[in-house]
Amino acid sequence: MRTLVFVDEANFSKSASAQGYRPDIVGLRNWLRDGGRRQIIEMVAYIGFPPDRRPEDMPENWQRAYDSKHRLRMALENNGIMVVGWRGKQLFGFEPPRFAANIDMLMAMDALEFAIEARPDIVVLVTGDGDFSYLANKLRRRGIRVEAASLGSALSAELKRAVHQVIDLRHFFADQPKEGRHPADDAADDGGDDGWLEEGEED
Repeated sequence: MRTLVFVDEANFSKSASAQGYRPDIVGLRNWLRDGGRRQIIEMVAYIGFPPDRRPEDMPENWQRAYDSKHRLRMALENNGIMVVGWRGKQLFGFEPPRFAANIDMLMAMDALEFAIEARPDIVVLVTGDGDFSYLANKLRRRGIRVEAASLGSALSAELKRAVHQVIDLRHFFADQPKEGRHPADDAADDGGDDGWLEEGEED
């Protein structure tokens, strides 16, 4: 089964880390192959970066966020995973400074265009964000099977209703080692406040 996978990295990493799991995107790609029953045409990960600033004007926590996300990007690309980066915007009224990078629209537009061109049998959306429910419905109208891969605690009811099936990532994490670090792990846990605020949390 020809399969396209689109990863909302912030949603995946945040939900995994909140449950004490390693957000291993490379391992997830291998697991989603389902023992070779699925041919993953492409996996695309969407990563939010701090706003673009000169190095001397970059807040220290933003620099940490940039460095960790850059390491993640390199680790994924070195493993053959396509990465789309997006510069965020500053959120005012926070100290230390915070930012948000909303990749939802970018990922939705790319997923629809990519699916039209590649003609997959299945599209897997690695996210629990209800903002992708409209995308799921648009893909289904084109005869594509749509699945959401998420932990139950992070899955919105709206997205659950919009897809054909939910892949419960508890089964993936149960197969993963709980000790040791992957080169990409630092992007999810850099030991400090990196200024990242996921879209929708400003209030």
